[in-house]
Amino acid sequence: MRRNIALLIMVLMMSVVVIGCGDGNDKGNLDKVTPTGGTIELGDSKINYGTAKPGQNLSLPDEFPVDVLPLLDDARINFVNTNDANQAIGITFLTDKSFDEAVEFYQKVMQDGKVTMESKQDNSYILIGSKGSYAVSISITYQTGEKVFVLLDVTPQSN
Repeated sequence: MRRNIALLIMVLMMSVVVIGCGDGNDKGNLDKVTPTGGTIELGDSKINYGTAKPGQNLSLPDEFPVDVLPLLDDARINFVNTNDANQAIGITFLTDKSFDEAVEFYQKVMQDGKVTMESKQDNSYILIGSKGSYAVSISITYQTGEKVFVLLDVTPQSN
């Protein structure tokens, strides 16, 4: 349960960071953004939210388990966050696929995993679970007239 709460907090934090780097009037400033990182204290525990790298058409980190959680074939990665403390990797990307196509793709990906929480509404989808030796969270959103936005987060599970 505590891991699920930490994953949900990480998903929300990454969403806030990415929204802050979205399609505002400062598009030309993405290359001026420096990687960020730090720790948030929650009572007696701390969450290290790693090192973030925004950009356009970023490369997938070598250690991202694409065999466990593949990307859509037209994914354009615009944010990568790595966390050395727990080896978590979070990425966000845009796709030209429809919202329903993206949701269906990741539901199929997770068929052989364990889904602990899943929620789908008109323009948002969230899945939290595990697959292989990883805790996984998937968030898919869209706004009318915009590209579909996908956030993937994988964290190795300790045995």
